Amino acid sequence: MFTVALCVWLVIFVCGIVLSMWHSARSPRAGRFVMPMYWVAVVAAGLAGAAPLVAPGVDQDQDPTYFSVDRALAHIDRVAQKPHPIGSAANQDVRGHVADELRSLGLKPEFQTVVAPNYYHDSGTVAVVNVMARLAGTAPTGAVVVVAHFDTVPETPGANDNASGVAVTLEMARNLLAGSPLRNDVILLFTDGEEPAPRYGSTAFVDDHRWFDDARFVVNLEAIGSGGPSMLTETNGPQSWVLDQLVDSAPQPVVFSFLTETTALIGGSNTDFAPFRDAGVPGVEFVYARGSSIYHTGADTPGSVSRRSLHSHGVNTLGLVRHLAAEDLVTTGGGDMVFFTVGRFHVVRYPTLWGIPLVVAAGVLLFAAVRRRHVWPGMARDAVMTLIAALSAAIFSAVLWTPYAGWRDTMGVFESYVALLILVVLTAAVLVIPFQFGRRVEGGRTPEGVLLVWWSLALFMALAAPGMSYLFALPALVGAGALLLGFDASTRWRSLAPAVLTVGIALVVLIPAIDAFFQFVQPRPGNPDSEILPAVAIPVLLVALGIQLALVFRLRMEDVVTDDVSPGEPATTARSRRHSECRTARSR
Repeated sequence: MFTVALCVWLVIFVCGIVLSMWHSARSPRAGRFVMPMYWVAVVAAGLAGAAPLVAPGVDQDQDPTYFSVDRALAHIDRVAQKPHPIGSAANQDVRGHVADELRSLGLKPEFQTVVAPNYYHDSGTVAVVNVMARLAGTAPTGAVVVVAHFDTVPETPGANDNASGVAVTLEMARNLLAGSPLRNDVILLFTDGEEPAPRYGSTAFVDDHRWFDDARFVVNLEAIGSGGPSMLTETNGPQSWVLDQLVDSAPQPVVFSFLTETTALIGGSNTDFAPFRDAGVPGVEFVYARGSSIYHTGADTPGSVSRRSLHSHGVNTLGLVRHLAAEDLVTTGGGDMVFFTVGRFHVVRYPTLWGIPLVVAAGVLLFAAVRRRHVWPGMARDAVMTLIAALSAAIFSAVLWTPYAGWRDTMGVFESYVALLILVVLTAAVLVIPFQFGRRVEGGRTPEGVLLVWWSLALFMALAAPGMSYLFALPALVGAGALLLGFDASTRWRSLAPAVLTVGIALVVLIPAIDAFFQFVQPRPGNPDSEILPAVAIPVLLVALGIQLALVFRLRMEDVVTDDVSPGEPATTARSRRHSECRTARSR
């Protein structure tokens, strides 16, 4: 479906280019097909933007070197029978199961025990016990450490958080042992005591265990929901090198620098990844998060685990670890990157150093387009109106969402997306009214004014949060170029291709961000301290900006009339003249 959507968008874009050169397309009758094609292209671009967010189907391959979801689910069924927090008999039982599974693979489990405060009681101490095993390499240049915690909070069986990580690690070990000998060592680290800070198990391994000295790369597995793709949420080390390893090896990489930038802005993830990150070990953290209302609740049972999400978690981890186990683990240099997944797991990436030049290029193109189309007078006004409208919609949505999500604290995935759809529809309704009113009174807003807001946000992000800059810089760059090169046209057909390209690019980059930020604002009754319900304003702000961009290009196409612009006449003047003529005709 997603491939078809991408093809539809590209076909309409190409049709717009071809038909703009066809003289008979200048007739009003031919132009009536433009608007339906535009909206079809917008929907297709939206589906293409959502493509990375849907985990693929599960391959049922019986080859022992391939990841098996069924075998992983069997581990989850065994581990997540009941809650198993630190110090409990159930925790000891799970620890024994993990050790037995390692022995069945021919590995020798080791144990590391530390004494920690009994976090779930007012006093006393408990033994926190890590389980680990080592797959020996033939000529190691270091070790790859795969980390998954097996403890839970007292309220949940923890099927997703984090029996899924335990299951993936055990199945991955079986896959690696069934394949060719590894060059580098692989350390399987099943930590205890991850749930209570300060991450007792992983901290003890980093501080005191002899194997840590060999660690050259770490992969941490987590889940805070029950579905969705396995996403990269944090990196450490030279980001360009780390990203190269991941993209070259993972079959389904779902990577967005806006997400890793967000994690960095909040001080990094508070998981088992943190001790390794603080110790300077390069690595990545994979998380799936859709349906986070079950996080730390009794609903996190084996039946809630998505087969697709588990498969995504597993094949990406296996691919990356197998690749690293064959590489020279001497880390090379490299700077930070801007990156995002497009379609079915194609990764676009470029150095963050390109951020400012891209913003400058977009600014130059926008300035040239404004100069060519003579829209200086209303541009600043349109930009201010666009920003005010987006902020108003965001605040209005936060006012609606916060009490509703607080009341519906057991919200399911379907219900949450229905709520998001309602917020989008309400936002669109709020925005369409001022657009139509402004169009009747003063000829409507200009694309340049709307793009000025995008360009301003791109500049701010390039300076403050470079990993997020592409969300605004790429639509601003493409939109400004489209305005300069082809949008000031005499027919709707000549307006179609630039509009489809600009709005399509915006949707492709925005939709994953809207979805990810929406996951952050779900109710979490099992962990209310992590709830940030008012932050729903962020995804709605992005929705409002996207809707206004689509509307302004649509209205601009509607305003195009064949041979109706006098030579040298400014675009805004022609548009205002046409609306004045229409009002005069209606009054007669």
